[in-house]
Amino acid sequence: MKLKLALVAVAALILSGCAADQEFAADGSCDGVEVVVNYADVQPATKQCINVSGSSDSAKNILASAGISIEGTKEYGDAIICRVNDVPSASEELMVEGEEPYLETCEEMPAAFAYWALWVKETADADWAYAMEGIGTLQLTKGQSLGLAFSLAGAAPTPDE
Repeated sequence: MKLKLALVAVAALILSGCAADQEFAADGSCDGVEVVVNYADVQPATKQCINVSGSSDSAKNILASAGISIEGTKEYGDAIICRVNDVPSASEELMVEGEEPYLETCEEMPAAFAYWALWVKETADADWAYAMEGIGTLQLTKGQSLGLAFSLAGAAPTPDE
């Protein structure tokens, strides 16, 4: 019975048109939500175009569809992003000039010199702006962009810097 219910749930997701990767157009535009992740030289930046079914989808679902793993903090849940695709590492200390070696535990707020910022672009021509909500409640529609940028050592880059 449990297997049958699981198969029904998977079929429902497939038929509902859950978000999935799509290609950028020849002109570089995205007919879904563009997702950009800037790891601040810890690893290469990524950029994807994710399809949105229906009128909107949550940032959390869009990031999951992009294959991006997010870890929040114990204290604030996913309202505060602590780790993206294991950056910063849970087992390697960050070395930041002028700071003590730092190991991110994701217990509370990340350090002011090593944190993830969540950004949104309302349209392709707009400037990046800090998101006013967390990934669980932030809704995005086609034509918008969602960005994550790791701020390291006081630099606060936008997702596409």
